[in-house]
Amino acid sequence: MEEPGEEPPGASTQPFPSVPGPPLPRPSATGAGTPTAAPAAVPADAPPGERSAPAAEETPPKRGRRTALRIGGAIVAVGLGIAVSTWNGYSVYRTGNPADRIHTVAAGGAMTLMHVSWKTSVEQVDSLPGQKPLQADRQWLKIKVTRTSLDAEGVSRRGDPEVEVRHSDGRAWKVLPESDDLPDEVKDHRVGTAYSYTMVSVVPRNVAGQVEVHVRPATYRVVENESVTDTFKRTAKEKDPAQDQVLRFRR
Repeated sequence: MEEPGEEPPGASTQPFPSVPGPPLPRPSATGAGTPTAAPAAVPADAPPGERSAPAAEETPPKRGRRTALRIGGAIVAVGLGIAVSTWNGYSVYRTGNPADRIHTVAAGGAMTLMHVSWKTSVEQVDSLPGQKPLQADRQWLKIKVTRTSLDAEGVSRRGDPEVEVRHSDGRAWKVLPESDDLPDEVKDHRVGTAYSYTMVSVVPRNVAGQVEVHVRPATYRVVENESVTDTFKRTAKEKDPAQDQVLRFRR
């Protein structure tokens, strides 16, 4: 029989640890705290289904990475669209404006293109009649472009050429026509006879001896005694060569 005040074997004499309650709300700047609502207690005699732990709070999906991927994909798509559009535009442009085919001519030499022989000469002059004096760092160039038709087909390709002077560094300067001795009528244009265009240009004095003449011959044909109506009919059937051939005359 146990004596009063004695504990049965196996019993602990240590007190139960205290269970801390929820922390008190922190006081606000005005000294008044705002209490935080504690979760509602579940009655001990509640049915088992109701005594289960509260559902965990749902974590919102991480949208930052998903948004970044969408933006990245949109940028790539736009970039590809621009690239394709640019290439298509370039292809269309090149269809109507093919890249130049340069034919280099030795200094003092001539070259035949589309039944016409071409030759040029360049002279540096300090002044021209009727023109104002240039600045000290500028130079007049007097350019002579000579053409000789080798046959009737060459005579028909008698349109005025496009001419400019260029430097090896990529700079170019306009060439202005001054006069020419070509016959006004096709019938007066003789095969094997040299006819010349006289032109002028202004370039920096320090490159005046280096620039080269570039001649782009005309490709259209002029037929003697052909009416305007017949010209339109003929050009609708014919396909003129692309005006992409340029003669580069070295100096």
